[in-house]
Amino acid sequence: MKRILLIGLLVFLAVMACNRSENSFLVPSDDQDTEYALLIDSVENVYDGVKYHDFADSLVMPALDFYKKGVGPRQYWMQARCQYLEGCLAFDDNHRSEEAAAHFLEAMNIMDAQFDASQFPVGRLYSKISFILSRIAHNYSDEPCSTRFARFGLDCASAVGDTAWMLRSMANLGLLYERFGKAGEGDSAYFYCGEGLRIANADRFPYETALLMNSLANSLRHSHDYDSAIYYFEKSFALVDSSCLLYHKNALEKAFVYFQAHDYATAIANLEVAFRSKDANLKTQSAYGLADCYEKLSDTLKAMPYYAIVKAEQEKNVVASNHNAEVMPMLNAYLKGREPQKGGKTMLWVVLLLATASVFAIYHRVYRKKMNQKHEAIQRDLQAAHGALEAQANEALRMKVQAIYDDKRNNTFNRILEVFNEAYPDALMKLKAAHPDLSDTELDICVLSMFPFRTKEIADILDLRENTVSKYRTAIKRKTQADSLEVLWRRFVW
Repeated sequence: MKRILLIGLLVFLAVMACNRSENSFLVPSDDQDTEYALLIDSVENVYDGVKYHDFADSLVMPALDFYKKGVGPRQYWMQARCQYLEGCLAFDDNHRSEEAAAHFLEAMNIMDAQFDASQFPVGRLYSKISFILSRIAHNYSDEPCSTRFARFGLDCASAVGDTAWMLRSMANLGLLYERFGKAGEGDSAYFYCGEGLRIANADRFPYETALLMNSLANSLRHSHDYDSAIYYFEKSFALVDSSCLLYHKNALEKAFVYFQAHDYATAIANLEVAFRSKDANLKTQSAYGLADCYEKLSDTLKAMPYYAIVKAEQEKNVVASNHNAEVMPMLNAYLKGREPQKGGKTMLWVVLLLATASVFAIYHRVYRKKMNQKHEAIQRDLQAAHGALEAQANEALRMKVQAIYDDKRNNTFNRILEVFNEAYPDALMKLKAAHPDLSDTELDICVLSMFPFRTKEIADILDLRENTVSKYRTAIKRKTQADSLEVLWRRFVW
């Protein structure tokens, strides 16, 4: 009991010792400071990539020079904000990654030396910077560096209770794990997307919810669950404005799904939306996709201008790679040499850390078990959602075929076959390739067996006797070694 009271007292003293006033570096000290602070707020809130790049840069640099002349929490905080904005402006230009990283790391070094990450504005800025640095590291395919920055951003947002940036960080981790091929194993893309969507509120955080749905849709896309991917892409679309970068990103990634399904016309329509983005990288990827689609449609004349855009961008990237050679050494050096947060060097913090480590050691297994249970619940929910979507699609198809049969017009089978091929374009071809000894009539009976037709109805559609249909069915099972025709179709449809 005494030990518990002692630990509680130490925690209280440590928190009180480290609890600096959040307003100590937020209130402007003079008129010039007030003017620069308002300008920086304006840049951070309204700058829009290339469109306002020069204007924003002309405001931030003088402000940075002004705050470098002073000493104190206020001046250091504004320096960090200015460095962050300079990094954002450089990051907007895909060929200035090294410059962007230098500004971001300088902002973090200032905060490491002067502030406590548990304070709201500081923790939030750490989260913002870590988010972008993880993307820069991802562009260079450095998985450990990318995920470490992403996790650090999530930790900082969680520490200060910033729900918006917690959700963005979860979406970021989901996207990174999906890109690195870790969609559904434990600490994975599905885990972070599911956890984020569990606590997200689309009314309060529409953009963050859209980001999570985009990350989840990408994971489903790379798992070849195209129907579910389209579903979440559409939900993400509905939450953002058409001028938003995420709107164009959704269009690009949705186009990839249609391209893989050989629906080139729909893919082109989505790619044209993405091509209107002001982001150079999105524009280049859209141009490449459009060129590829037109090539598939044998329209080389329309493909040529898009290939020219891609080639010009690739040449720029070759030049840019020489200028950005130090990006990853800079980021890894920061992570390697990062010291514990200031204020953690006192004896109180040492005792607190030791006590915390003991508690974590005791409850580690319980915590991991809880996380595994949550992950399993998320997986079950995703499977249930996918099953519901599949059941909806199958029911709609069944009703459509039943309507054709009830119509009793000529060419009933041909009309049903058209609907079947539209729903499952490759299924019949795969069945023929796998079992070339099946006759045309046997193939027709296989198609009709996909739907809830009785033997009498199949005989009616194909103008055969019921006994003949039954014999054909027995022959099909013998040739394909399937227990039933439903089991047979599961090999080629589901």
